[in-house]
Amino acid sequence: MPEELQRIGNMNELAEQIARTMASIANMPQFGAGGVPVEVAAKVYGKSAMWVRTGIEEGWLPIGHLTKSDKRVNVYISPKRLWEDTGYVYTGKGLD
Repeated sequence: MPEELQRIGNMNELAEQIARTMASIANMPQFGAGGVPVEVAAKVYGKSAMWVRTGIEEGWLPIGHLTKSDKRVNVYISPKRLWEDTGYVYTGKGLD
């Protein structure tokens, strides 16, 4: 019996996750082209640009990815992921 209750609980969690995903898709706004500048994301969070870069690099701020070369650090912030995390819609015009 406990195994059956665990299975039902897992199914309910999955159903809730699917429902949230479908609602998100139905209500998804239009985003601007390209990634969100780090400075814009920092203003949205009320933090510094370094906080955003560090969070992405260390994985505790899953809104984009960071790559390093010998002379440069490149950061891509997904408008969709930023919206999912904060509710802010990036239209490509800076902080709207």
